[in-house]
Amino acid sequence: MIDLAKAPCNQPLQVLAVGDEGSWEKKFESLGIRKGRRIRKIACQPFGGPVVIEVNGSKISLGQKIASKIEVEVIAPSTP
Repeated sequence: MIDLAKAPCNQPLQVLAVGDEGSWEKKFESLGIRKGRRIRKIACQPFGGPVVIEVNGSKISLGQKIASKIEVEVIAPSTP
């Protein structure tokens, strides 16, 4: 388990937990980020820049502190 801010770019990720308070969970839910959802981190900005993710075809930009509240794991690519 790793927080989204530290997760690798261009890898499929699965959300394991969101936020540590109920209010964060509702905010993430409104963005389509919820436990069990598959997302992809599409931009890694240097020097603490925003984290850009793709959720259901939509691109969402999150600050580093907010992204660190989302716990994810890297999903191994399936082999044919």
